[in-house]
Amino acid sequence: MEQLDVRTKIGLVVVSASSVSELRYPKAAPPGVAFLTSRMMLDTGGGIEALIEMESNASRAVGELVSAKVDSVAYCCTVSGALRGMEGDRAFCQELEAKWNTPITSTMLAVAEALQHLGLRKVVVTTPYQDSHHAAERAYLKDAGIEALTMQGMGFEDAEGFASVAPREIFDFAMNAWSDYADEADGLFISCMNHDGMAAAQALEDTIGKPVVTSHTATLWSALSQAGVSGPLLGYGRLLAEPRVDLRKKTGGIIQTL
Repeated sequence: MEQLDVRTKIGLVVVSASSVSELRYPKAAPPGVAFLTSRMMLDTGGGIEALIEMESNASRAVGELVSAKVDSVAYCCTVSGALRGMEGDRAFCQELEAKWNTPITSTMLAVAEALQHLGLRKVVVTTPYQDSHHAAERAYLKDAGIEALTMQGMGFEDAEGFASVAPREIFDFAMNAWSDYADEADGLFISCMNHDGMAAAQALEDTIGKPVVTSHTATLWSALSQAGVSGPLLGYGRLLAEPRVDLRKKTGGIIQTL
């Protein structure tokens, strides 16, 4: 009889309409790492009020995962973290960690940590969003000491559109955005947790010769390190290929302002 080989459990808090993280992460994760999910309902037509209502369920969603004895929790929404701003996002994670006594990362905190860790101060950013949605993310990165040289969106309006883009299309779009900034940029960031940029990360990194970080690779990198999984994970770019350390324990804080 086959026994489940689960040594580490990572909790994922995801937006209700999201579909990529739960499908991509099990394909990428090291042996013995499993993912458990809690969802938060988002009324996609409700604007900022709907997002606020969704986030009222954050503690409930984290609590459900903690009850399953997860080793860390990843709050998988790039936009909500960006809208909170860096200080608000840090406080959000700290409050949940204190309440549930479990390590927690948000996607934007993980992205900022990952870019800082790799020494990327000037980045090209691509997203599946409309360009009008980029202001908060740009400001968050700036507060972390990272300049977005350009932020180029594919123009999709909803989760279904974000998830519909094939990795080859993400690759081509990113390369086009990169071309005008190749000499100046330190690396590339592909944003959105319902957009499968992770599948294109290694090919992009091999092509441009500089680090490529995605919302998914950064969030996984942080969640694994917080859970004590430190071995290299190949095929998704330099960030995951290097041995991991929990930067928050190392630095005594959730993110360093540069």
